[in-house]
Amino acid sequence: MIKKLIKILFSLIVLFLLLWEFAPSIILAPYGDMTEITTTSTNGLYIINTRDNEYVDAGPSNISFKHIELDDQYHTEGASVADINNDGLNDIITGHYWYEAPLWNRHTIRAPKKDAVSIPKLSDHVKIYMDSGGKQNIWSKAYPLAFFSFHDDVNKDGWIDMIAVDITSAGLYWFENPKGAEGEWPQHMIMNYTRNESPVFMDVLGTGKPQVITGAANSAPETGKLYAIEFPTSGGYQIHTIDADNEGRNTGATLPNHGLGAGDINGDGLSDVVFGSGEGFFDKENNPAPRQSFDEGGWYEQQIDENGKRSWKWHIIDPMVSLSQIQVIDVNGDNKNDLISGMGHGRGFFWWEQLENDQWEGHIIDDTYTQPHAVEMADIDGDGIGDIVTGKTPLAHLGLKDPDEFGTPYLYWYKIIKSADGTPQFERHLIDDSVGVGRQITVEDIDKDGLLDIAVGTRYGVHIYMQERSD
Repeated sequence: MIKKLIKILFSLIVLFLLLWEFAPSIILAPYGDMTEITTTSTNGLYIINTRDNEYVDAGPSNISFKHIELDDQYHTEGASVADINNDGLNDIITGHYWYEAPLWNRHTIRAPKKDAVSIPKLSDHVKIYMDSGGKQNIWSKAYPLAFFSFHDDVNKDGWIDMIAVDITSAGLYWFENPKGAEGEWPQHMIMNYTRNESPVFMDVLGTGKPQVITGAANSAPETGKLYAIEFPTSGGYQIHTIDADNEGRNTGATLPNHGLGAGDINGDGLSDVVFGSGEGFFDKENNPAPRQSFDEGGWYEQQIDENGKRSWKWHIIDPMVSLSQIQVIDVNGDNKNDLISGMGHGRGFFWWEQLENDQWEGHIIDDTYTQPHAVEMADIDGDGIGDIVTGKTPLAHLGLKDPDEFGTPYLYWYKIIKSADGTPQFERHLIDDSVGVGRQITVEDIDKDGLLDIAVGTRYGVHIYMQERSD
């Protein structure tokens, strides 16, 4: 009897080990490759009408970046740059800490927390641990609470405060600078529910100061809308709704999930707001919008009448995809602004050419890597023309859902140039291939030497890249 039980137990152990060894690769095989996913949308329409990448690798350059690791712990998906302690030096802010220049000593803003989005299965554990070479474990499945960090002197006391757009569904807060005192900063709620993985901090309202643009809600998630949160010179904050009476208005917890940007789309001198596809497009009566699919995006045209009243008009961009931050820039020099963004949970980095009559044509810039979940525009080389900074977000869906999540975590900058036939090309410059990007990239002159530097928070910690020039 004992021998029989031993055999049964041994067989069960062998079966368990076999399942442990082979089941994860079978179950999760569709998520671990570089499948062709950029050319069509789920409604069968073509997103991109060409399969040719429009990037070229750069030759030798006098621009390089010195990589400095501030922290190797995963507790944020973004970082911003500001002088926190009023000593004249720029510090680095993340959602839980700030790092004091010039030695980058870490100080607490709030205790780090993680948001476990689900209970990991055995196959999850195995995939994460094995695919990462043992660097990630089952606890790495949790996202940090802190996703995006912005800053302003919210209460006008002469000290920079932190503005945090936390992980989806967690909320929007500002944290009051304690004026040099150690310990956690007082926390103030602005909105208790956020729904966006690419909020932006830009001056959309034309006040001369940036606003936080994000999907959020004041009460229940189903009341979610698109908002501009202003921090006026008088102090405090004001909440402005970005809403349109015409068809296509997104409401509910899914607005807007991915892809957000601002710029003058129609050339009237006013900033408009653009975003990528969400997960449910509805009109004012909560009915599916015309041509409803998971692949529509759109833009809100800002309008101001002769009495100064602001309103918004909705325009559909279809098809569209789920994006990261959307940059608005005239790529091809035709005096119409175009769109640049990446597929945050898929493969490819694109630009959309603005045609006539609200039509758009998609182009592939670079589809040699996946999860470009953060895209920023800045003049890296100082020639007066905006360049693009982006890269791969490692484990953007915790190593479980996206293609090639454990691929090389690149960080690039792209310079827009003209090809021999006059069409635009994107000259690709490698900055680093060790930590990638999170969901927010900040480009600022950190050390005030006149050259733009880069700050990121990623799965592999908090990092800065200091620009250097050679003769």
